[in-house]
Amino acid sequence: MGILSRVEAFLERFLEAPAGRLGASIQPVSLAKRIERAMDTNKTYADVGVIVPNQYDLYLHPSDFEAFASYRGSLEDDLSHGVLARARHERYTLVARPRVQIVADGETRRGEIRVAANVVDERGDRVREAQPMPPSTDTMIFDRPAGGDAPDSARRAYLLVSTRGSRPVQFDLGGPLIGVGRASDNDVILDDPMVSRHHCQLRLQHGAYGFADLGSRNGSTVNGQPVSQIALGPGDVINVGDTEIEFQVRS
Repeated sequence: MGILSRVEAFLERFLEAPAGRLGASIQPVSLAKRIERAMDTNKTYADVGVIVPNQYDLYLHPSDFEAFASYRGSLEDDLSHGVLARARHERYTLVARPRVQIVADGETRRGEIRVAANVVDERGDRVREAQPMPPSTDTMIFDRPAGGDAPDSARRAYLLVSTRGSRPVQFDLGGPLIGVGRASDNDVILDDPMVSRHHCQLRLQHGAYGFADLGSRNGSTVNGQPVSQIALGPGDVINVGDTEIEFQVRS
């Protein structure tokens, strides 16, 4: 461990340990700040830009962990979305969708937050080199579902996604279920405050795709008409919030 790392570790213990000694609880904002610090500390430089970790494991004393146990899943999702938002803002590069996991650890002192930050692929394996998706657009696509045994018509289908008039991002289909929304566990992640966290899905049925709104806050339209479910054809235009999604099939 270098001298800068030792100084940082000392400052972390100095600043965070009093919370445990005085009986104060760790707040979600403290977790977010520790992730931001780990993101900045572990960034690397490459031809594609500044690459930052996309996997963050937060280790807490069991008593601190218990305070988050009842809503840990939603908190991890919110923190993951925070990673995505900050990467966009700082123009950092992520190689795969961000993940945050909160872990109970008896070796971590009460009031402390230990962070393990790594660059991993979609399977969770650490990677040395990857083909990243630059976070400079309003739409981010990390994992393209494999076509597998999907019919040829499904493998030829794709989306053109544009938020607030930005340059369209192409997303090739082929998977049986494509999630669209603001949350970081979607296949198509939209930086659009008018879009719900899990807004809608494209579902492959009998060789063709259909659209389904998931009870979103602001609803969805297809070709200008409000819909909850509808079959899709080439050229159909889906609007969710300030985002336009054009469904197309290659000839």
